[in-house]
Amino acid sequence: MSIVDSNVPGLCLSHRLFNKTVLIVGGGEVTYTRLEKLVPTKCKIHIISPTLDDKIIEDYGDLIIEVDTKTINYDDIQVPLKKTVIYHTKKFCDLEDLEPPQKFQFENEITPSAFWKLTEEERVKISEKIVYNNWSLILICIDNEKVSLDLYQYCVMKFPNVPINICDRPRLCPIYFGAVAKIGVNSLNSPDESCMECMISSNGKAPRLASLLKKDIQKRYADLDVKTSCNNIEQLRESLKDNETVVSKFKGGNIIPTRMRFLIYVTDAFELFGCQNLDPVKLKQLFIEVHIDKTRELPSKEVLLKEYTKSDIIDEYTKLSI
Repeated sequence: MSIVDSNVPGLCLSHRLFNKTVLIVGGGEVTYTRLEKLVPTKCKIHIISPTLDDKIIEDYGDLIIEVDTKTINYDDIQVPLKKTVIYHTKKFCDLEDLEPPQKFQFENEITPSAFWKLTEEERVKISEKIVYNNWSLILICIDNEKVSLDLYQYCVMKFPNVPINICDRPRLCPIYFGAVAKIGVNSLNSPDESCMECMISSNGKAPRLASLLKKDIQKRYADLDVKTSCNNIEQLRESLKDNETVVSKFKGGNIIPTRMRFLIYVTDAFELFGCQNLDPVKLKQLFIEVHIDKTRELPSKEVLLKEYTKSDIIDEYTKLSI
C-alpha cells in the first residue's frame, strides 16, 4: 500500500495548531521529537501509551495531565491557550481509543438551509468546537509495524480529512516533518517566536541530510535580527493601510499594487541584514510624498539606505567613524 511518491515534490505549508487537538499514539523517542515541534504551537496533545520516555517526562512533565480518555473536560482549560496541554492516557491504544474525547458533530447533516438558520454567534461557537475539539493531526509513533498499520488504516477510514503521519513509513504519509531552521539572534541557544522559520525537506528521502543543511543555515544567519526586521516591515505595511492618512487620499485607483511594489522596492534596497535598521515612520512619509502628494520621485536605493535608516543607527555609525 502506497499513497505517496517521494519523487513528486510536496507542498510546504505552515500548519497552525494553536488551540487545536493532536493525537499521538506512542510515548517513545519518536514522540519526543514530535513534541519538540508541537509544544511551541500551543495546542492540546493527547498521548496514548503505557509508558513515556524519560526525556518526555524530564522536559515536558509540567505540561502533562494523567487522564482517562472518558474523563477529559476541555472546559477546565482556558482558550486561547497560554501554553500547550499534554493529556496522557496510560494504556495500549485500541481502536476505540482513537475517537476524540469531546468530538463535535451535528445531530443532523449541515445543509445550506440549516446553515442560514444559524445566528452569527452560533456559527462562531460551532466552528470553534469543530476546529478545536476534533483531531487536527494524528501521529502514530510506535515500533510495532502490524499494529501501526492497523491504526493507520482505521484512522484513514474513520477520519478521512485529518492529516496522518505514521512512523518510518514515508510512502504512507501525506504529511511529514521537515527539518526546520530557526533563524535569528539567539536562535541557536534559545529559539523563540521571534525567530524566522525555514523548512527544509528531502521529501522523506534523506532526513539526516536535511538536518545537516538546517544546522548550517542556522549558523550562517545566527546574527540576523529577524525580530526587529520583521517588526519594522510589519509596522510599515500596516501604516500604509491606514485609511485616514493613506488609503482615502490615494487617487490612483486600487492602492494594493502600488503599495506592494513600494514594499518590495524598500525591502530589496535594505537587503537581508539592513531591514533591521529601516525607519518605518520615515518610509511611510516617503510613500505619501511619492504616491499621494506626488511632490518627489522615488529615490535610488543608495539614497534610501542613507536617509531612511533609523536615526539611532546613524548616530552609532557616526561614533564608529570618529
